[in-house]
Amino acid sequence: MGIVLKSRYEAVGREMGPTGRMKLAMITKISSVKAAEVEDSLENLKLFDDAVAQIQKEM
Repeated sequence: MGIVLKSRYEAVGREMGPTGRMKLAMITKISSVKAAEVEDSLENLKLFDDAVAQIQKEM
């Protein structure tokens, strides 16, 4: 299960609000619901980390 990925969504939500969460979904192509279901693979973690870094630069 995507425990770490789900926590990334929660952190983005706290830090950047709904707009940040929406951008995270758009960049990763993984919704917050699906993030809790997919595997916390190294590939997915890198995808989310890169997306979060990109969003932080934009906001």
